[in-house]
Amino acid sequence: MRSLSLKLTLLFVVIALVSVVVIALWVNRSVQTEFISYCQQGCSTVFIMGALEQTFLDAFRNSLVLATVAAILVAILLGLVFSRFITNPVRQLALSAKKVASGDFSQRVRHKTKDEIGELSASFNSMAEQLDKKEKSRRQLLADIAHELRNPLSIVQGNLEAWRDGVITPTSEQITSVYDETVLLSRLITDLRDLSLAEAGQLKLHQTPARVDDLIAAEVSSIGNRYQEKQVSIQLELPSDLPLVLVDSDRIRQVLHNLLDNALRYTPTGSTIQIGANSSPEGWVTVWVSDSGTGIDPKDLPHIFDHFHRADWSRRQGYSGAGIGLAVVKQLVEAHKGKVWVESKPGSGSCFYFTLPAV
Repeated sequence: MRSLSLKLTLLFVVIALVSVVVIALWVNRSVQTEFISYCQQGCSTVFIMGALEQTFLDAFRNSLVLATVAAILVAILLGLVFSRFITNPVRQLALSAKKVASGDFSQRVRHKTKDEIGELSASFNSMAEQLDKKEKSRRQLLADIAHELRNPLSIVQGNLEAWRDGVITPTSEQITSVYDETVLLSRLITDLRDLSLAEAGQLKLHQTPARVDDLIAAEVSSIGNRYQEKQVSIQLELPSDLPLVLVDSDRIRQVLHNLLDNALRYTPTGSTIQIGANSSPEGWVTVWVSDSGTGIDPKDLPHIFDHFHRADWSRRQGYSGAGIGLAVVKQLVEAHKGKVWVESKPGSGSCFYFTLPAV
């Protein structure tokens, strides 16, 4: 018996049958007792059940049997109706679930009621919507990866083919350019690997107590040459009483590198970038990187940490970058149980914040 509708119908019939039989037996016994008692009270002599009295009781019992049969038939009819009322949404859910399992994430079910079936339908719709978003994000991610890999690979391939065929003689500048493209490819692949591990919760962190000002100073020193080439200065705002933080130093330096690289990319020549930190009584250290660039449009702010997201204005103005650095920042910070956010207004620059747990 695999049909839920049949099971529910039989359940309704069994409940109705037991109820009607119990009521019929009780009513039959009560009526017979009360009827005999009534007849005895109306007789001056000993009451003897006659043919008329027995005929009355037999007619009553027949009526009771007919009422029982009618009640059972009504129970069967109502059982069929109510079971279908319950099972039809379940069938629709099952059919939609099969389509979702086959890859059709556009499936939705109607939920008009506010009972458990309605809650189940709403949960299914929410799940299907999330799966649809994930699938679209996955397809967009694959397209973005292919796009970002195509450009440097095309440059490397084109130069190598020209050198091999003797069309051009490689110069030191051209070799450096090809080398830079391979470095970009390596960095992109490393970022993608770190991002996928972090999102899957499989990124291993080697957390030890460290000083935030030491990590910032080391990364500023590492990226200093690029800032000098663009004539952009870095201003540090680091108090001397910062507590130690429990972090994976290499990963946090990667976060700082991505934020400083992002700030340098969008800051005009001759400007200043500020980087600082402070602590809170709640046991967190907040680090910020502030630039004096063109800022971020409000419509782009909710997506600034998404994979491969770059604002349209940044594409038009020719800013480089794969659009994955900030996504890596978000995942690495959250892997440390911290949070990251940005505050920005068009024309007023941007300030990126992230928190780390203090020791």
